[in-house]
Amino acid sequence: MRIRRSILLAALAAAAAGALAAAGCQPAYRPMPYMPKPLTAPQPLACHDAIGHITSNKPWVLGGTCCCTPTAANFAIHRNNGTVDKSMTYEAYLALFKEKGVVTDLDHKGCGNVCTSGPHVLLGGKCMATPAPGTWMYERITYGPHTPLTADDAKAGHAPAAPMTPYGPYGPRAGMM
Repeated sequence: MRIRRSILLAALAAAAAGALAAAGCQPAYRPMPYMPKPLTAPQPLACHDAIGHITSNKPWVLGGTCCCTPTAANFAIHRNNGTVDKSMTYEAYLALFKEKGVVTDLDHKGCGNVCTSGPHVLLGGKCMATPAPGTWMYERITYGPHTPLTADDAKAGHAPAAPMTPYGPYGPRAGMM
C-alpha cells in the first residue's frame, strides 16, 4: 500500500514539475507594436457614391474607374466633363450596364458587395453597389489594388489585385491562400 502511494505521489510530482517546466520554457510575450493609420487618406483611385464623383474619372462601363450610380444626373455630369460621348443617350448608357450583367444601386443596395453578383466590379465581379464606409471592401474599392479593368490593362502589365481571404485582403491568411 505504501509503495503504491509513493509511486502515485512521485508520478503526480513529476507531472507537476513537467507542467511547470513547460510553462517556464515559453517565449516571453511581446505585444505587437501599435501602428496608427495615417491621419490623411491617400488619393482615391476610384469614385463612388460614398465619396462623391471625381471629375477626371471615366465611367467604369467605358473602361474608367467611376463607380458612381448611373443616374440621369450622374450621366449629365459625365457628358459635361467629356468622359461620355455627347451623342450617347442615357438609355444607351444604362444598356451598357445591362449588357455586361452589372447590378448597381439602382437595382439593389446595402449588400456590401458580397451578394450573388459580387464582388465589386473593380475586383472582377458584377456588383457595383456602393461599398459601406469603414469596411475593408470600402478601402479596397476606393484605394485599390484593383484587378485589371480591361484586356488592354492586362496587356499593359498592370498587376492583378491581392488575393481575397475570408478576413479581407489584409487578413491573417492573405499570403497563404
